[in-house]
Amino acid sequence: MSGKPTGVLILAILQLIGALLNLWAGGLLIMAAMLLGPFAFLFAFPALILFIVGLIGLILFYGLYTLKGWAWLWALIFNLLAVLGGVLRIGALMTDYIGLAGFIVNLIVFIYLLLPSTRAHFR
Repeated sequence: MSGKPTGVLILAILQLIGALLNLWAGGLLIMAAMLLGPFAFLFAFPALILFIVGLIGLILFYGLYTLKGWAWLWALIFNLLAVLGGVLRIGALMTDYIGLAGFIVNLIVFIYLLLPSTRAHFR
């Protein structure tokens, strides 16, 4: 065991799962784009956004795992924006299971980051 608080370790792992879901969804869009040929550009931008969000999530995973002070604030902002984005497209999430899983992970991470005991570990 790494000596880290169990809750913070779970938080970091949830952030990692969210990042990997975004990278996976971006990969699925790239595969779909390959099948569309001349219309591939329709999927290029969303795939790029998902990959960027996934990479940011990986950076936040590192920061949370190593208890960096900056990671708490940026993870809170990042997950809040992800939750708000999910709320805006809640109807689509009912049929997009990857998106729904990502939304749930982001919501759990956001709520957990707000707990005073969690915040204390990043000071």
